[in-house]
Amino acid sequence: MSKFFCRFAIFALLWVGSAQAHPTGTSKVAISILDPDSVVVVVDANHGDLMNILKDFIQSDTLTFAQAQLFQERASSYLLSRVKIQVDGQPQNLKILRWKPNGNGPEDGFYHDDGAFASVDNVISFGGRLPNPHKKMEVTVQLFAEFGIEPISEVSLYWHDSLLVRHWLGLDRTLPLYIGPDSLAALLQQTRQPLSARSSHQENLVLRFIGLGYTHILPEGLDHILFVLGLFFFSTRMRPLLWQITAFTIAHSVTLGLAMAGIFSLPSGIVEPLIALSIAIIGLENIFFRKVKASRWMIVFAFGLIHGMGFASALRGLGLPPGKFWPVLASFNGGVELGQLTVVTTAFLLTRWMWYKPWYFKRVVVPISSIITVVALYWFVQRVTGF
Repeated sequence: MSKFFCRFAIFALLWVGSAQAHPTGTSKVAISILDPDSVVVVVDANHGDLMNILKDFIQSDTLTFAQAQLFQERASSYLLSRVKIQVDGQPQNLKILRWKPNGNGPEDGFYHDDGAFASVDNVISFGGRLPNPHKKMEVTVQLFAEFGIEPISEVSLYWHDSLLVRHWLGLDRTLPLYIGPDSLAALLQQTRQPLSARSSHQENLVLRFIGLGYTHILPEGLDHILFVLGLFFFSTRMRPLLWQITAFTIAHSVTLGLAMAGIFSLPSGIVEPLIALSIAIIGLENIFFRKVKASRWMIVFAFGLIHGMGFASALRGLGLPPGKFWPVLASFNGGVELGQLTVVTTAFLLTRWMWYKPWYFKRVVVPISSIITVVALYWFVQRVTGF
């Protein structure tokens, strides 16, 4: 069995070594249908995610004139390649219309007077002609597909300067939009009705965000999975496990709510290394301590506060509909809990039969906790150094 764990450890390190950084927020894609036959797509790329993609090129937020030009070309090419539109089954060729730092200021205000680049927050516009007649548009958004965890992109459709549809897409998902004159007019009429009178076919935000919360754990949240497994492998008694899971749940729910309400949050550059460090500490405790101490509860609760801010990063910037804060927050948190419960249940079903074997701690708990610790320390160094 020890050979198996050695091989698994090597595989895990190779796997996490190839993994990319987490997405730091949501990018927005606004599609405007302009009468009679044109479309404008405005991409508001998340600053942190774009910088991670271009980190080999960008060394600071202040660039020379030549560097800024090259940055504009590379970032424009990247964003244009990741937002694809088909109309009635035919790919549409979009061209760059406008580039503005921070989404404001004149187009020629790209540089400081001294030739230095002002900022690398970016909003870019693409445009193209629609074939005539046109009935169905399909939008595929694959921004920052390089990340190990699925980024979320907000996709909105506008007509006559009115918002018709808003969806949240992950990778490899295509959003169908019906853009015939009758379809657009019907959608516009629907948006002008009172909320209670709108069609029941609107996207169910509760189910959508339960799904987003669940997938943030399974299969995308490997760091959170390892933390929960670290809690699971500490004891063969269910009561200590349930108390720890409860403390973790309460703590991350508190900071998730505070962060989403804008009351308190920390930069991802601080939160992500702390999450990795929390996993390593839990793994080490599993190896060197056999009994639950009072400090264990406090440590788990404190780490839950940190993980809650990590969960909040997946929800920031979604542009949630007015009055939907609490349903969305509760739904996402519920999805996270369902994901954690799935991890614990799966681990229980796989290991319950060996809990009281004399070799369980030495051959199962110690090797698995060692793997968790090594992987977490690797992440910690990677997230602190940026490599």
